[in-house]
Amino acid sequence: MVKNIFLIVLCLCATQLLGQDKWSLQQCIDYALEHNIQIKQSELDAQSADINLFGSRMRSLPDMNANVSFNTSKGRSIDPFTNTIIDQGINSQNASINASVPIFNGFEIRNSVKRDQKNLLASTYDLQSTQNDVILNVVTFYTNILFNMELLETAQLRLGTTQSQQNRVDKQVEIGALPMADLLQIRQQMANDELEVIRAENNLELSKLQLKQALQIPGDVEFEIEIPTLPEPEEEVLIENSSQVYLYALQNQPVIKAARARTESAMYGVGVARSNYFPSLSLNAALSTAYSSAAPDVFPVLGSENQVITQQIGFVQLPDDSQYPVFAEREVPSEFTENTYWNQLDFNQRQFVGLSLNIPIFNKFQVKNNVEQAILTQKNTEYQLINAKNQLQQTIEQAYLDVKSAAKAYSALENSLEAAQLSFDNAEQRLQLGATDAVEYTQIKNDYERVRSDLVRAKYDYIFKLKVLDFYQGKPLNF
Repeated sequence: MVKNIFLIVLCLCATQLLGQDKWSLQQCIDYALEHNIQIKQSELDAQSADINLFGSRMRSLPDMNANVSFNTSKGRSIDPFTNTIIDQGINSQNASINASVPIFNGFEIRNSVKRDQKNLLASTYDLQSTQNDVILNVVTFYTNILFNMELLETAQLRLGTTQSQQNRVDKQVEIGALPMADLLQIRQQMANDELEVIRAENNLELSKLQLKQALQIPGDVEFEIEIPTLPEPEEEVLIENSSQVYLYALQNQPVIKAARARTESAMYGVGVARSNYFPSLSLNAALSTAYSSAAPDVFPVLGSENQVITQQIGFVQLPDDSQYPVFAEREVPSEFTENTYWNQLDFNQRQFVGLSLNIPIFNKFQVKNNVEQAILTQKNTEYQLINAKNQLQQTIEQAYLDVKSAAKAYSALENSLEAAQLSFDNAEQRLQLGATDAVEYTQIKNDYERVRSDLVRAKYDYIFKLKVLDFYQGKPLNF
């Protein structure tokens, strides 16, 4: 139920959007870039890489943790206040705050930051590459719509011409100027032309559906595009060779930039793995305290001065069997405080600061294996970069050859159309004068219409392949 409601709302919103204006190519591109799922996934990958980079940078900050524990015991145990063995029930509590700051760890943090910076850069270029793929798809489907619209217009004009010829032949058959076979031939051609119109309409609807699917718009929504004024393509606009295009694309195509960034990231990954060969040094600090229910009723006040007192420490046995007391001086605190919870926590405070040095000696060859794996990863990314360059070069060479072939085909069909036009005009005049039959006329007309359709197809094929070549040269893909 919820899914159906969502689809209805989506259709209504899309209908409202599409019902306002016809869509230009730029509007289609902008809409696809905003709503395409693959682009959104690439954006999430870039955000994830950014989070990883933030985490690597923050590793140079101190670690700080607090710990609190509550304990109860019965029987013989160690009094946490006096560290003596007692035989009674004790309730105790411990609390501490610990901090550790890395000072040196074999440049592991620095290499991790640089590695994640390159990963973020690669994710950003991947996003741009995905956007470029979406743009090319939109341009392809948009061009297909224009192509099929012109084919439909050509089919409709052809049907109109056949209709006029049928009316003319029908009148000539009525007066006996032409045989009935010519009328039947024209009627057959009329049926074929009607079928071609239906096919052209279906192809146009299919191309619109493909573009709507690329834009992720429901298929039952009305959708129309703007018809731009397309200049006739000229073969002279071609550059001399594909090397110029490749050199530009090599420096600017995001797929190459992403491969380079991943190669550099893998290089820093080797540094991260090798950092475990080095000692690590960190600064540690802690603050702790404790509470014990077995503590005495009073204990010295922290910071109070000691005082000297004379205290009896025993007796000396005299010859007459009498005892003589013995006294000694000792230092004792001058102030005491009651054993309250907070006073005891304050009294039991302990501060600690120290350096910790960790020296790796033997780790079951784990570091060695990690370094070798990182080196293999680096070599693999280098091969991936080489492969990406080769694929880019092959794609551009193929695109350049396709443009040259399309240009030659377009030029040849222009010349062929001119000859077919003259032949068709001549056949039409001869048919009107009764100098030819409908069979010959239909054959010449079909040849002419075939050349016209081929020229339309060659024109849009040439335009699209030029746009593909423009894409690798960094030119905008608008018409």
